[in-house]
Amino acid sequence: MAVTALAAPSIHFPRDHYGHTAGIEWWYFTGMVKGSDGHHYSIFLTLFKRLGFVVPVSQVVDLDTGRIVVHTEKLLPGAVFPFTSRAASLRYDPARNDWSAGAGLLRFTAHPLKPYVLHGGGSGVIRQGAGTSHYYSATRASVHGSFGSVTFTGNAWFDHQWGDFQNTPGALHWDWFACRFDDDTELMLYRFRGGGGNGTAVDRSGHGTAVGAFQAVAGARVFAGEDRRWPLDWTLRVPGRNLTEHLHAIVPDQLFRALLLPTFWEGAVSATGTKNGTCFVEETS
Repeated sequence: MAVTALAAPSIHFPRDHYGHTAGIEWWYFTGMVKGSDGHHYSIFLTLFKRLGFVVPVSQVVDLDTGRIVVHTEKLLPGAVFPFTSRAASLRYDPARNDWSAGAGLLRFTAHPLKPYVLHGGGSGVIRQGAGTSHYYSATRASVHGSFGSVTFTGNAWFDHQWGDFQNTPGALHWDWFACRFDDDTELMLYRFRGGGGNGTAVDRSGHGTAVGAFQAVAGARVFAGEDRRWPLDWTLRVPGRNLTEHLHAIVPDQLFRALLLPTFWEGAVSATGTKNGTCFVEETS
């Protein structure tokens, strides 16, 4: 599918780091970190905003043992930015370009190491099912923080997305892939179950280029949970970039079992092939 910008760039910083009047909005962080206990962990935190409420969710998985060590999901009233409560927080420091966030025991600060990338061919607007969404990312950031008595450092990915697509059929059912490669480049791909999707490739300097056609083929290995079989391996092919990647879930059970939100699989995977690195994969129900 050809990729064209839907409009002139419509995102401006730092203004659009903050909240909007859109029907649904989220600030999303994932990271691969090493703890002060010597273990390797994946961290995940998102603050969803809708109808005047905030739903902060977080999960930390021990990638050495497979144990889920942090899992939180709350429904909180209030506007975002700055958002601070005993259960969750989200702040942005424009002077330092730092993000500070927390939910439950998980607290951290992330600092982007590259410019923010506007998806949708550089417009910052993508097709979201039958509707549209504003969408940008910090594809590589340093992160440090803690959960309980464990402190950690590592690298992170940040997404911010908002729009009025909450009631659009198919807009919330997707497969999403966010890869950080060892050569200091990144790749984000997404596809909606009802059809459509593309992505962005980011070079060493932080310049983003739209990605058009790609294939994502699930492997035979699955995790059975919550009445569904969740793929654990994927092969990604991006013909226009001569790129083939084999993704392998580091831990099978990285399912986020939700009560307020639909359950989804949000996990750290290894990437080998044309390039090597690590990715996060999100599979919605």
